[in-house]
Amino acid sequence: MPDHRRGFVQKGQRVQAPSPALARAYAGAARHPPFELDPETQRFLIGTLLDVCRRRGWRVHGAATEPTHLHALVSWPGGIGWQDVRGKIRNILSLELSKRANLTGRAWFSRYASRKRVRDRKHFDYLVGQYLPKHGGVKWFEDGGWVEPRPSGRG
Repeated sequence: MPDHRRGFVQKGQRVQAPSPALARAYAGAARHPPFELDPETQRFLIGTLLDVCRRRGWRVHGAATEPTHLHALVSWPGGIGWQDVRGKIRNILSLELSKRANLTGRAWFSRYASRKRVRDRKHFDYLVGQYLPKHGGVKWFEDGGWVEPRPSGRG
């Protein structure tokens, strides 16, 4: 959301400074109340992602969560467009979240999820070694398995 302390990303632009006013406007226009992913739900999402990809022969290199979102680094054989892979993952994760919460008609993910592709090996190494690990929620890595959330430091 635009009021995140580290800023936010607007489509087609770089990270923007936090904007509480824009966050209020987004919240006022939202069809559903915000939903935060607790660590159990974060593990559930990553586990479901791993299952979806395993069943299709896709490879999960890493996944990381925050209370508000999930990042996944996935590769697959040629012949399948990224839109199809992202769409299948989002649809199944949404269906499973709806079942788990006993809700229907809820949009769990933003319409404009990231479409960033890995540019080269250096970019891949950065994502696995730095970007995904910096997230504070539950994580999973192909070469290391599960990583639990770090303590928040709050009493």
